[in-house]
Formats: sequence, structure tokens, C-alpha cells
Amino acid sequence: MFLAYRAASYLDLKEPEPAAAAATQSLLLARRIGAPRCVQLVDDLLPRFQSYARAQGVPELLQLAAA
Repeated sequence: MFLAYRAASYLDLKEPEPAAAAATQSLLLARRIGAPRCVQLVDDLLPRFQSYARAQGVPELLQLAAA
């Protein structure tokens, strides 16, 4: 949960690269341990990443989320 909140905070600061890194870590961990609420938190952030589609880590995050 903390990583998802961190990603949101980075997005608020308009820092997409660390936001994508935190969201990716959060999503991978949440899927591994079976934490659907955390997965949903990351899913809810995905629209905010659309305007940063070329930022480092964002395409990978979006691809991971779609899988």
C-alpha cells in the first residue's frame, strides 16, 4: 500500500519516473502476495500516467498493468 501511495505522491509532484518505479514495485508485490486492494490502487493511478507515456518506466508499467 505504501508504494502505491508513494507513486501517487510522485505524480502529484509531476515526477513520473519515480512514480512509475514505485507503482511497478507495488503492482508486482501486490500480485505476488494476492493483495487485490493494492492492485486496485495502482490501477486507479494508471490514467494519471497516460500523459507521461514517454517517461522512463511508464510504458513498462502500463504493459505490466495490462497483462
